[in-house]
Amino acid sequence: MKAFLHIGTTNTGNQEKQGFLAKNFNKLLNQGFLYPKSLRVANRHWALVDMVLELIEDKNLSLTSPQQVLKALKNPRLLQTIEDFKKEKELHKDKTFIFSVEGCVWEFSSKRHIEILHAILKALGFSEIKLMVYFRDTLDYLNSHCSQDLKNNLGYYSGDFKPQDHPRKYIFDYKWICENYTEVFGENSLIVRLLREDYVGGTLLKDFTYHLGIKWDETFDLEQKRNESFNLLGMEIQKRLNEKDLNGQNFNSLLSISRKHFEGTKEPRLKFKVQKELAKAYVDYFASSNEWVRAKYFPHKKSLFTPINWDDYKENATLKDTKEEDWDKIVDFFAEVIVSKNIIIQNLKNCNKN
Repeated sequence: MKAFLHIGTTNTGNQEKQGFLAKNFNKLLNQGFLYPKSLRVANRHWALVDMVLELIEDKNLSLTSPQQVLKALKNPRLLQTIEDFKKEKELHKDKTFIFSVEGCVWEFSSKRHIEILHAILKALGFSEIKLMVYFRDTLDYLNSHCSQDLKNNLGYYSGDFKPQDHPRKYIFDYKWICENYTEVFGENSLIVRLLREDYVGGTLLKDFTYHLGIKWDETFDLEQKRNESFNLLGMEIQKRLNEKDLNGQNFNSLLSISRKHFEGTKEPRLKFKVQKELAKAYVDYFASSNEWVRAKYFPHKKSLFTPINWDDYKENATLKDTKEEDWDKIVDFFAEVIVSKNIIIQNLKNCNKN
């Protein structure tokens, strides 16, 4: 059986791609492609990542027999997803399977992680596996991750680290990603694409489906939720919310409201941009990695991404200029928090009465 595995990277339109695949499930099925419902967490196949993260802890794990790899799993939830997948596979074994989980790039920091992933896919029945990855301009990627760090609340902030000290330095190292995945899956296994550059068909989704071999259908459902970065209002508020000790409670509900009010902006005044010195440090540090990717996968290009004019770069890492409408947006945010809390309390009272 054949499978495509879209591995990321993070912050490259993954919600849009995964939402598209999920919403157009039946239309894709009619073309001979299956976006499996098993192994999914929400719209992405995060169970694959969870399997690898469990098995990487097993120091005695042998990869010589893929079937033995699955037998080494102990987590009941993951074992159940495998059983669910086997049933789904049996119904659609004539189809080309599509998996998508940016957690591969996000979580896998060693070649061993990738080797375990390969063994899992082999054990699930796939003899032909093609990988797809989208890379983003290093500076845009850094800016985006500063926002994402606040959303994830993982305890660190990308803007606090020099590139060589970043806790997940490997996600920026595109050469490392390409080399390790092709060493495990095969030299010709990897399809490399660039975010916002040279799209086939002119859009991200048309480019994505083209390289999967899907014929574009003008009746595809394209109403997908996109993950946009926080504007500076959101960055300031979410950072402070994360610093409050809420005992792990209410984080997701507060984040959902923050995203509703503070994602995206068309105002340069509110658009986050890291400090110029840090921006140059990241671009310079990963320049050789990007050049390696250019030479190998895009030899026709003079540079992997559009060169940055540093004379025109204006850092904008903290909120300096507020306007009256900013305070209106902040008040709207807190008003929704209060209303949401009141609704929850009233619902709990109603449940207790019943």
